[in-house]
Amino acid sequence: MKRGIATTTYSGNSLLRPIHSLSAGLLALALVLGGCAGTQSAQEVAPAVTESETPAQPPPETRADTLAETLADTEWKAVSILGKPAGSAVSTLAFMPGGRVVGNGGCNGYQGDIALAGNAIEFGLLATTRMMCPPPVNGQETVFLEALGLARSWEKSGDILELLDESSAVVVRLTRQ
Repeated sequence: MKRGIATTTYSGNSLLRPIHSLSAGLLALALVLGGCAGTQSAQEVAPAVTESETPAQPPPETRADTLAETLADTEWKAVSILGKPAGSAVSTLAFMPGGRVVGNGGCNGYQGDIALAGNAIEFGLLATTRMMCPPPVNGQETVFLEALGLARSWEKSGDILELLDESSAVVVRLTRQ
Protein backbone atom coordinates (compact mmCIF):
# COMPACT_ATOMS: atom_id res chain seq x y z
CA MET A 1 0.00 0.00 0.00
CA LYS A 2 1.40 3.33 -1.05
CA ARG A 3 1.10 6.29 1.37
CA GLY A 4 1.18 9.88 0.31
CA ILE A 5 -0.41 13.27 0.74
CA ALA A 6 -3.78 13.76 -0.87
CA THR A 7 -3.96 16.92 -2.95
CA THR A 8 -6.82 18.60 -4.69
CA THR A 9 -6.49 20.96 -7.60
CA TYR A 10 -9.00 23.77 -7.89
CA SER A 11 -9.63 25.68 -11.04
CA GLY A 12 -11.95 28.55 -11.90
CA ASN A 13 -14.76 29.19 -9.36
CA SER A 14 -14.17 25.90 -7.61
CA LEU A 15 -11.85 27.76 -5.16
CA LEU A 16 -14.96 29.26 -3.59
CA ARG A 17 -16.75 25.94 -3.00
CA PRO A 18 -15.02 25.14 0.32
CA ILE A 19 -15.76 28.66 1.60
CA HIS A 20 -19.42 28.48 0.55
CA SER A 21 -19.78 25.05 2.15
CA LEU A 22 -18.26 26.32 5.40
CA SER A 23 -20.47 29.43 5.44
CA ALA A 24 -23.60 27.38 4.75
CA GLY A 25 -22.68 24.94 7.52
CA LEU A 26 -22.12 27.72 10.07
CA LEU A 27 -25.42 29.36 9.12
CA ALA A 28 -27.28 26.07 9.54
CA LEU A 29 -25.66 25.50 12.93
CA ALA A 30 -26.62 29.01 14.08
CA LEU A 31 -30.25 28.44 13.06
CA VAL A 32 -30.43 25.12 14.89
CA LEU A 33 -28.89 26.51 18.08
CA GLY A 34 -31.08 29.60 17.92
CA GLY A 35 -34.17 27.40 17.71
CA CYS A 36 -33.13 25.60 20.91
CA ALA A 37 -33.11 28.81 22.94
CA GLY A 38 -36.89 28.80 23.29
CA THR A 39 -39.18 31.76 23.56
CA GLN A 40 -40.34 32.50 27.10
CA SER A 41 -42.10 35.71 27.84
CA ALA A 42 -40.87 37.99 30.61
CA GLN A 43 -43.88 36.96 32.73
CA GLU A 44 -42.87 33.29 32.55
CA VAL A 45 -39.27 34.07 33.55
CA ALA A 46 -39.83 36.40 36.51
CA PRO A 47 -43.15 36.58 38.35
CA ALA A 48 -44.53 40.04 39.03
CA VAL A 49 -44.33 41.41 42.57
CA THR A 50 -47.74 42.13 43.99
CA GLU A 51 -48.49 45.08 46.25
CA SER A 52 -48.82 42.80 49.29
CA GLU A 53 -45.27 41.48 48.82
CA THR A 54 -42.30 43.50 50.03
CA PRO A 55 -39.07 43.35 48.06
CA ALA A 56 -36.22 41.49 49.75
CA GLN A 57 -33.34 43.42 51.29
CA PRO A 58 -30.23 43.56 49.10
CA PRO A 59 -27.61 40.97 49.99
CA PRO A 60 -24.87 42.12 52.42
CA GLU A 61 -22.27 42.42 49.66
CA THR A 62 -24.51 44.90 47.84
CA ARG A 63 -24.76 47.07 50.97
CA ALA A 64 -20.99 46.81 51.40
CA ASP A 65 -20.45 47.81 47.78
CA THR A 66 -22.72 50.82 48.33
CA LEU A 67 -20.62 51.81 51.36
CA ALA A 68 -17.40 51.50 49.31
CA GLU A 69 -18.98 53.60 46.55
CA THR A 70 -18.76 56.61 48.89
CA LEU A 71 -15.02 56.64 48.08
CA ALA A 72 -15.48 56.29 44.31
CA ASP A 73 -14.20 59.26 42.31
CA THR A 74 -12.86 61.12 45.37
CA GLU A 75 -9.47 62.76 45.89
CA TRP A 76 -7.69 63.17 49.20
CA LYS A 77 -4.59 64.91 50.63
CA ALA A 78 -2.65 63.47 53.58
CA VAL A 79 -2.61 65.64 56.71
CA SER A 80 -0.96 63.08 58.99
CA ILE A 81 1.00 59.89 58.38
CA LEU A 82 1.64 57.35 61.14
CA GLY A 83 0.57 59.86 63.77
CA LYS A 84 2.82 62.71 62.62
CA PRO A 85 1.78 65.77 60.61
CA ALA A 86 2.47 65.49 56.90
CA GLY A 87 5.51 67.53 55.87
CA SER A 88 5.84 70.09 53.11
CA ALA A 89 5.33 67.47 50.40
CA VAL A 90 1.78 66.93 49.17
CA SER A 91 0.87 63.23 49.39
CA THR A 92 -2.42 62.45 47.62
CA LEU A 93 -4.79 59.53 47.12
CA ALA A 94 -7.55 59.31 44.51
CA PHE A 95 -10.06 56.46 44.17
CA MET A 96 -10.83 55.64 40.55
CA PRO A 97 -13.51 53.43 39.00
CA GLY A 98 -12.75 49.75 38.62
CA GLY A 99 -10.88 49.27 41.89
CA ARG A 100 -7.93 51.53 41.05
CA VAL A 101 -6.09 54.22 42.98
CA VAL A 102 -3.74 56.93 41.75
CA GLY A 103 -1.91 59.68 43.51
CA ASN A 104 1.36 61.32 44.34
CA GLY A 105 3.54 60.31 47.26
CA GLY A 106 5.01 63.81 47.46
CA CYS A 107 7.41 63.61 44.51
CA ASN A 108 6.53 60.52 42.48
CA GLY A 109 3.22 59.49 41.05
CA TYR A 110 1.81 56.06 41.84
CA GLN A 111 -1.06 53.84 40.75
CA GLY A 112 -2.38 50.41 41.57
CA ASP A 113 -5.26 48.18 42.51
CA ILE A 114 -7.37 48.40 45.63
CA ALA A 115 -9.91 46.04 47.16
CA LEU A 116 -12.84 47.61 48.98
CA ALA A 117 -15.55 45.65 50.74
CA GLY A 118 -17.63 47.72 53.10
CA ASN A 119 -15.13 49.53 55.30
CA ALA A 120 -12.37 46.96 54.62
CA ILE A 121 -9.58 48.20 52.39
CA GLU A 122 -6.49 46.57 50.95
CA PHE A 123 -4.00 48.16 48.60
CA GLY A 124 -2.38 45.97 45.97
CA LEU A 125 1.10 46.54 44.64
CA LEU A 126 1.60 50.19 43.76
CA ALA A 127 3.67 51.17 40.74
CA THR A 128 5.57 54.44 41.16
CA THR A 129 7.63 56.71 39.00
CA ARG A 130 11.33 57.02 39.96
CA MET A 131 12.20 60.71 40.09
CA MET A 132 14.93 61.97 42.38
CA CYS A 133 13.48 63.77 45.38
CA PRO A 134 15.09 65.86 48.14
CA PRO A 135 15.60 63.78 51.33
CA PRO A 136 12.69 65.19 53.39
CA VAL A 137 10.24 64.68 50.51
CA ASN A 138 11.62 61.24 49.74
CA GLY A 139 11.27 60.28 53.41
CA GLN A 140 7.65 61.41 53.60
CA GLU A 141 6.84 59.61 50.36
CA THR A 142 8.37 56.36 51.60
CA VAL A 143 6.46 56.50 54.90
CA PHE A 144 3.21 57.43 53.12
CA LEU A 145 3.40 54.49 50.70
CA GLU A 146 4.30 52.11 53.54
CA ALA A 147 1.33 53.41 55.56
CA LEU A 148 -1.03 52.71 52.66
CA GLY A 149 0.22 49.12 52.73
CA LEU A 150 -0.68 48.88 56.43
CA ALA A 151 -4.28 50.04 55.92
CA ARG A 152 -6.96 47.39 56.56
CA SER A 153 -10.07 49.54 57.07
CA TRP A 154 -11.29 53.08 56.58
CA GLU A 155 -13.60 55.55 58.26
CA LYS A 156 -15.00 58.71 56.74
CA SER A 157 -16.51 61.63 58.60
CA GLY A 158 -17.38 64.66 56.49
CA ASP A 159 -14.25 65.71 54.61
CA ILE A 160 -11.91 63.54 56.72
CA LEU A 161 -10.87 60.04 55.68
CA GLU A 162 -8.90 57.84 58.04
CA LEU A 163 -7.08 54.68 57.00
CA LEU A 164 -6.70 52.26 59.90
CA ASP A 165 -4.35 49.31 60.44
CA GLU A 166 -5.40 45.87 61.72
CA SER A 167 -5.47 47.15 65.33
CA SER A 168 -7.68 50.13 64.29
CA ALA A 169 -4.86 52.67 64.75
CA VAL A 170 -4.95 55.55 62.27
CA VAL A 171 -2.08 55.15 59.80
CA VAL A 172 -3.08 57.97 57.42
CA ARG A 173 -5.51 60.85 57.95
CA LEU A 174 -6.57 62.65 54.77
CA THR A 175 -8.74 65.62 53.90
CA ARG A 176 -10.90 65.82 50.82
CA GLN A 177 -9.55 67.94 47.98
